[in-house]
Amino acid sequence: MLKILGINLLVFVIYGLLIILNTSMANMGFSIAIGMGLCIFIQVMLNVVVGIVLLIMGRRELVKSFFISAAVLVPVGFVTWLILLSIYG
Repeated sequence: MLKILGINLLVFVIYGLLIILNTSMANMGFSIAIGMGLCIFIQVMLNVVVGIVLLIMGRRELVKSFFISAAVLVPVGFVTWLILLSIYG
């Protein structure tokens, strides 16, 4: 369970850094608002879909991991998104 959560948080940090480092200062607020918000949404939805597919397949242990990862990514992603918007927006 911790491996899946750790990988999800690592992916979140990587695309957050890529958005911040590859955007000019003039477009930083827009890139964070749209790009990072969309990436967070897609990652959470992918975790939910994978969790549902694994639930249908009968793998209960992995289902909990993906649902917990989605539940952790929502507040962490939203708070990080707000903080970055207040800094760079």
